Amino acid sequence: MQILMKKEDALKTFKSPSGIAKAIGVTKQAVSQWGDTVPEASALKLLRVNPSIPHTETKQATA
Repeated sequence: MQILMKKEDALKTFKSPSGIAKAIGVTKQAVSQWGDTVPEASALKLLRVNPSIPHTETKQATA
């Protein structure tokens, strides 16, 4: 399974990069390096804190 979450949606929920950083135990500098999409490991952590953040779950193809 792959989690896709937009940084914009996380920001709407946590109000700032600092809020995101505190919620998942990273620096705000780390959050500022994300592109438009939250890295999957961070998205999983954010969903543990707040499962209502908009996201998409996709199944990975098996070989």
